[in-house]
Amino acid sequence: MFDLPTLVSFIVAAFVVTIVPGVTVSAIVSTSLARGLAAGFWLELGAQIGRLGMVIVVAVALEAVVGFVTFAFDFIKYVGAAYLLWMGVNYLTSRSTVEIDRVDDAGAPGRLVLSGIMVLWSNPKALLFFGAFLPQFVNPAYPAWPQVLVLGLIEMGAALITDGAYIVIAARARHLLAGRSARRVNQIAGALLIGAAVWLALQH
Repeated sequence: MFDLPTLVSFIVAAFVVTIVPGVTVSAIVSTSLARGLAAGFWLELGAQIGRLGMVIVVAVALEAVVGFVTFAFDFIKYVGAAYLLWMGVNYLTSRSTVEIDRVDDAGAPGRLVLSGIMVLWSNPKALLFFGAFLPQFVNPAYPAWPQVLVLGLIEMGAALITDGAYIVIAARARHLLAGRSARRVNQIAGALLIGAAVWLALQH
């Protein structure tokens, strides 16, 4: 289905796209700084669910569905930007310091997963990648949808590796900061999210 040069090229491209900091990376880094390793990976789970949804959308009905998403994209984008802004302001205005290994309430993982889905679906880089980039690697001699699924799963794997690295680094930084300037962790996290919100809102 794929020749080796095409597959290698796509894998390299997938890592390049996922390692460049953007809205999703900002969200997982800020969450990991403020709430720890587990929270970062819960958010990443939501982002992966969002990625899988985009892969399925592209695989099942590429042109029709991407056309619809493009039509509704401004609304999706501004809702996502507003949500990131709201999260950032909450972090900035929080007067509590970070408590290491704090046990969050039972509803937190579900909210983090939903946040990850929302952040991913409002990210123009993800939409452009799946909607415009994946089809370029499809071999027209074979059915398109299984190829798109394979390519999408490869990209998801690359994102899990790069995002996971960001999460671990941010969570370790959180532990290092907790003893000396724990309150600043929330401020850093809030600034990251507000910056991501502004960047997202300005995308065309």
